[in-house]
Amino acid sequence: MRVWGKRSMTAALTIVLAPCAVLVPAAAHASTGGQRPPVPAPCSAGLVALTFDDGPSKTVTPVLVKTLLAKKVPATFFMIGSRIRTAPAAGRLVQNSGFKIGNHTWDHPQLTMLSDDAVHRELQMTRREMLADHLVPSNLMRPPYGAINPRVRRDIRAFGLVPVLWTIDSRDWAGGGPAQIAGRVLSALRPHQTNIVLQHDGVTNSPASVAAVPEIVRVARRRGFCFTHLGEHGGMADTPGPPPTPPVPAPTTTSARMSASTEAWIPRTEPTLDTTGAPLTLDAWFSAPVIEEQFWSKSSFRVLFGSPSGVVVPR
Repeated sequence: MRVWGKRSMTAALTIVLAPCAVLVPAAAHASTGGQRPPVPAPCSAGLVALTFDDGPSKTVTPVLVKTLLAKKVPATFFMIGSRIRTAPAAGRLVQNSGFKIGNHTWDHPQLTMLSDDAVHRELQMTRREMLADHLVPSNLMRPPYGAINPRVRRDIRAFGLVPVLWTIDSRDWAGGGPAQIAGRVLSALRPHQTNIVLQHDGVTNSPASVAAVPEIVRVARRRGFCFTHLGEHGGMADTPGPPPTPPVPAPTTTSARMSASTEAWIPRTEPTLDTTGAPLTLDAWFSAPVIEEQFWSKSSFRVLFGSPSGVVVPR
């Protein structure tokens, strides 16, 4: 097996063995004791982007910023223009703490019910307020209630913004305590898929939603997820359909070959080939040097199996 990359990490692959496959020698099993790693490698499950709507709030937003900084979690804040005017210091705290800021209209209307001119005013008034309070907005915009249609999408694009929705609704606005809100988010996370989480720092139940963040972060990281902010040019963000996938940095590679002592292929169970001739699928773990841990994804490195024969690694 040859692997290109750097750093060391344990990762999971699904291997398909054709009937002619030759299993890895027992020595490879012995190199790790035949034990599956107890915890997934960092970022091996993919990325999660936390987003917070309807702020800033004089009381809730500072607590949220402190929590995110303590956990070293990036996030994106979609702010309402009228609330920036009433809580400019909270808005600047978000800005100065390095978080990304997006446009969430002036007073949270359903844009599909407005004229083109009214949509433009909502976006323009919010941008002006941001600039007046020394905020530097990104080009991301979230339509209130997720209410968008082709006409509103054109209006948003014409203003130079990218509409962004979400894939996971915490439903913090509907109620529930921190444990319930965290459970909703964690149960909806999907490995290697777009995970954009909607929470709020400007609704009545926002204190409970903010209190849920540490548990969301702790459990998601334990499952192998990493956190990221939304990219300003996130591929699918500017086209109809799904929202943008959080960006994964392009890997840098080297051609160094792994030493024999670090090669390991450990099936979870000792497989036997089906006598009918059908391919056999099993899960395997291996250790390999890969790109920076905190941004690892399954596409960050290449693996070439020199043996056993008949191995296919599905994309």
